[in-house]
Amino acid sequence: MLVDSTLYGDRIAAMFAKMPAPLRVNTARKAAEGFVAQQLANDDLELTEAIISYFVNDIDTAVRQTIAETVKECEFLSHEIAMKLALDVDEISLPIVTCSPILSDEDLWTILQSASNRIQTAIAERPHLGVKSSACIAESGCYSAIKACLRNETAIIGKAAYDHILGRFGDIDPIQELMVHRPFLPEEIVSRLFDFISEEYKQILIERNPVSETTSVHKILNAREKALAKNLDRRMTDHEQKKKAIALDREGRLTATLMLRLLIAGNHSFFAAALGHASGISKKRVISLTSGRGFLGFQRLYERAQLPSYLYSALRTAMEEQRKATHYHPRADLDNFRQRLIDRIAETYGWEDDMSLEELMEKLLPKRLH
Repeated sequence: MLVDSTLYGDRIAAMFAKMPAPLRVNTARKAAEGFVAQQLANDDLELTEAIISYFVNDIDTAVRQTIAETVKECEFLSHEIAMKLALDVDEISLPIVTCSPILSDEDLWTILQSASNRIQTAIAERPHLGVKSSACIAESGCYSAIKACLRNETAIIGKAAYDHILGRFGDIDPIQELMVHRPFLPEEIVSRLFDFISEEYKQILIERNPVSETTSVHKILNAREKALAKNLDRRMTDHEQKKKAIALDREGRLTATLMLRLLIAGNHSFFAAALGHASGISKKRVISLTSGRGFLGFQRLYERAQLPSYLYSALRTAMEEQRKATHYHPRADLDNFRQRLIDRIAETYGWEDDMSLEELMEKLLPKRLH
């Protein structure tokens, strides 16, 4: 309990009850400074703590604020005095919740239950913020506190807390940016972030979060291929395409899934260059063998390129739909056509329709990743 024993209580009350506020502020400062300095004998120390306990309940805010500012970093302050100050109005609470080493993670969680936005944010900025406090901020804290928590590299943030943050503010760019720059993210959160963040943030996430869990790896590899396919969707000469195909092959990135993505995107030119390099024949010959009515030429090219057999059906279906597209009205909706193509490929493998391109491509990535 707060120090207010019978030995000191009445004497202290009689001494300070009628003292003007400026004098009480000055007395409170001197008492707190003497206490923190640890230069008092046992009886004097007990009396000083009793005086501080009295002033903690002072009606004047300036008196209580003086105490809080003076004892905010004291390592031997009583827990009850620290909590009394921390649960006071913001001007008094702020220095304590910001600096006091007395407050535990459980204490901070208690304070957060009734804290203003200002106090929430100050708690979120504390070094080595505990998992219970960060979870409370994530679930019901204000926007500024959540940003402060994510900026706090020493804060311990659990998966449940990240789930709450994504559920509440996951669509906001500053929150996404702070999350991808966190020093550590659970693999499930990395995987979930990949569903909606920008390509720039995906690259940051890849660089900062090496993962081993299969779903996350698939999302990362798929994101890389998506970015690569977008980069390849530009005007290049045949010579430039051949050089690029050689470079990608050397890096192990000239994959069947990349070729399929190019075909779905309508980049037939680089698709032909890629298949030509993989099979060891010219781009012109590839175009000749794949532009006819049948698929025997394409099948031979595919086998010669030693591409994964399970993906043959996906590429053949894509080529079939692309051939049909030549008979569509020139103003036909391109998005509808691509969705129809995706649905056809999904149907070939017995999967549900209406999936997105990214969902389809993730499913088509090899199950074993080396």
